[in-house]
Amino acid sequence: MRIKKSFGNNAGMTLVEIMVAMTIFAVGVLSLTRVMFQAMHSNLRSKHVVVATNLANQRMEQIMSSMRYDNITAGAFPTENYGTIEGGKADYSHFRRTVAVADSVDALGTSVMKEVTVRVEWRDNGRVRNAQIRSSISRFKDIKL
Repeated sequence: MRIKKSFGNNAGMTLVEIMVAMTIFAVGVLSLTRVMFQAMHSNLRSKHVVVATNLANQRMEQIMSSMRYDNITAGAFPTENYGTIEGGKADYSHFRRTVAVADSVDALGTSVMKEVTVRVEWRDNGRVRNAQIRSSISRFKDIKL
């Protein structure tokens, strides 16, 4: 019986093959990690947009429901700076809320309509982002027939 020696052992992998396989695997894992971090950042940005929009809606509802026409001024709703907005269990320390009111007057100089803008700002990677809501309020709301 003769034993045949072979010089190319096909039973295992060479060190070069293992290094190539590890390099391909590492590139794939790093790519997935980057995508995962981008998704996390996108989710955080979406959360900030939703919270800011809700804060703007909340302030607009307060303005629309609780004030007489003549009392709707920016001074009646002062700016709430970062860390001063309160409400529920949510953390609003990253947000700033402002109200701007512009009067439209008739030929006699009487205010007939106000345009109210509620703006909520937050910082995102060094940039200031914002969400805002505008509404027009007519004087006719206060006229009693």
